[in-house]
Amino acid sequence: MKFSIIFLLSILIICCEKQHEKFPDCQKSYKIAKEDFQKNKFIYYEYQYLTQDTTYNKSFEKLLKENDIAVQFETKYPVGCVVIKDAEEESKKCYQVMMNNQLEAKFGSKFFDSIRLKSKNN
Repeated sequence: MKFSIIFLLSILIICCEKQHEKFPDCQKSYKIAKEDFQKNKFIYYEYQYLTQDTTYNKSFEKLLKENDIAVQFETKYPVGCVVIKDAEEESKKCYQVMMNNQLEAKFGSKFFDSIRLKSKNN
């Protein structure tokens, strides 16, 4: 009985370690984002709270698409919420931050604000 429990726990630990290895660390995620940017694979990550008005998301997405920029809407959690971070989430976050920084450097810091305003006026 003890042997089977120890055996199952060791398999579980090995599987978890292999799962963790699948996702690149932050430095690799930054590099991947830079490479995608150089290939003109532009993805802007828009962060929104759960209670935020999403009425203009389609219009915002359409206006960005005219500039060959895809948009992905991400949920922004309030400070009090407990969000479990794992390797996959950390890797995604690093990629998203680098991609948004690259886009803002290319198009200007006010570009996305002006697109947001346009989407509300359409």
